[in-house]
Amino acid sequence: MIKKLYPICENHLFSKAYRKGKSAVSKYVAVYVLANYEKKANSLRSTKLGITVNRKLGKAVKRNRVKRLIRASYRMNLPDLKEGYLIVVAARGAAFSKGVKTKDVYESMRYCFEKLGVCEGKNDNRS
Repeated sequence: MIKKLYPICENHLFSKAYRKGKSAVSKYVAVYVLANYEKKANSLRSTKLGITVNRKLGKAVKRNRVKRLIRASYRMNLPDLKEGYLIVVAARGAAFSKGVKTKDVYESMRYCFEKLGVCEGKNDNRS
């Protein structure tokens, strides 16, 4: 089953994830995660992704490249993620380096997801 990418479009959801969510930081990204429950029915919504890239780190072309890298890395992680979360990924300065590939950002993002407990039980093969 292919999961769809749902973006976070409202500013208050970004703020909510920053204030109330858990965070993990790695070399290329900082990830904020908040459980996304509906208030009325107590049922889980689908997982939503928000991407933030600071203007101070680069001009528009570089920022768009980093957003593409983050989006591609998220899609690679998507089959292993649990449902019902607000996820905000903030790019860090190292992501703007010339030699950064999707694989690098993927591994960095994967580390954050595992640290926050958002991944399903696929990481048991480490022993």
